[in-house]
Amino acid sequence: MALTFSKMKPRKSYQHVVEEIQSAIFDGEIQPGQRLPSEMKLKDMFETSRGTVREALRVLEQKGLVTIRTGVKGGALVEPANTEAMKESMTMLIRHKKVSLTHLAEFRELLEGHAAEQAARLATPEAVKALTCILTEIRAHVKTGPEDWETFNRLDARFHQMLAEIGENPLLEANLKTIHQNIHAYFHQFLPFSGELLAVNLDDLSAILSAVSRGEVKEAGDLARQHVARFSKLMEARSRERG
Repeated sequence: MALTFSKMKPRKSYQHVVEEIQSAIFDGEIQPGQRLPSEMKLKDMFETSRGTVREALRVLEQKGLVTIRTGVKGGALVEPANTEAMKESMTMLIRHKKVSLTHLAEFRELLEGHAAEQAARLATPEAVKALTCILTEIRAHVKTGPEDWETFNRLDARFHQMLAEIGENPLLEANLKTIHQNIHAYFHQFLPFSGELLAVNLDDLSAILSAVSRGEVKEAGDLARQHVARFSKLMEARSRERG
């Protein structure tokens, strides 16, 4: 592997190393699965200290670009492109409630609305059948008279994630999956359970599925956005009551 890195610039230390290696990965000079040169070789190539190289590798690992392995066959292994780093960052924001209910609602309306529209455009009979199976499972759960949101939220998340999967957009899928895996923290705090709300939620999902199965793009998107907005407003009202 013949790599050519530019020498260190006085304005930066480890960040220069990060940018050079990152560019080499993005440009395809270093392929996923390949190992970077050893720390000592990188130190010589960049004409810098070993500590600077180690700090740069740590940053690259945090970005999800490399995995640092120890041992005889250790070193920095270049990772395939994935959405894990993005999902982890979003998870931290949501779990620590660093995103306001208003901003979360705005983001969800954009994503959920688009996902429903794409599903209405692209859904095959098999995809509609998969959505119908999830909705059937949700209806069966509702008939048991649940006393909390836990199981319903899990099934609801599957329904929304399936809509995103039909659109075959990995960024959309990753974002919605992360949101639905973590939004229960907001539901638990700001959305008290009630049978009435459960029935409304089920009706919303039924209407979205109907629009998707009929290929009604605008209707599907509007229904999904209204669904998100309805429950977001309830949570915002609860939040204001608590001051």
